[in-house]
Amino acid sequence: MSEDRFEDLTTGDKLAERDRTHPEPTGPPEVPRPGNKYAWLVGILMLMGLGVLLFAQTLPNAGEAVQGPNKGQPLPAFAAPAASSNLDGDANVCQERPCPKGAGKDPACELRSEEVVTVCPRDERPLVMTFVVTRGTDCEPQVDRVERVRPQFTGVDFVTVVSGDSREETEALAQARGWREPVAVDEDGSVVNLYGIGVCPVTIFARGGRVRDTNLGNLTEAQLRRRIERLVG
Repeated sequence: MSEDRFEDLTTGDKLAERDRTHPEPTGPPEVPRPGNKYAWLVGILMLMGLGVLLFAQTLPNAGEAVQGPNKGQPLPAFAAPAASSNLDGDANVCQERPCPKGAGKDPACELRSEEVVTVCPRDERPLVMTFVVTRGTDCEPQVDRVERVRPQFTGVDFVTVVSGDSREETEALAQARGWREPVAVDEDGSVVNLYGIGVCPVTIFARGGRVRDTNLGNLTEAQLRRRIERLVG
């Protein structure tokens, strides 16, 4: 039979010896921590978010790219299929020769026809241009308001740019809502990228080929009238 190391001790001695060899914990019991099943995923997402933040902070004019062109800036030129035309394809956003690959074969200012909506900084007439995106937004009512005030300003050009839809979809939209102003089709988003627009709707007021004001968001009919009166006055 194996030797009992406690056999020569009294009961009190045995208890004291057990307390010495197996001391009770002195602090509160440790609460089990939840498992870190997704800790690696959270870490990766945090690193990705930090990288995006650092990248954005290193960009020149960070944040301005989604707010449209600045006041006083020349209007970027483009020529896009008109919604009422039979043309299909992407907009021409070439500013001058030599045209970058994918921007178009010739500068946009040189493309003029009834089937094309052309905006060019060489044009002197006042211009009100509205940018809308139809997917997941409700920007079309802004164009409806522009249409209602448009007949009051015969000396002003009006253009709407619809981004992300095909020409057929844009034509159906314009007909359904009764838009009579020129509607440009920006199916691939090249025009909104050219103008640095990331919200909807955006209204640009220009004169003499330069931006006089850029409004982010909706405008009432009264606000539109005041802005256009200021533009032409």
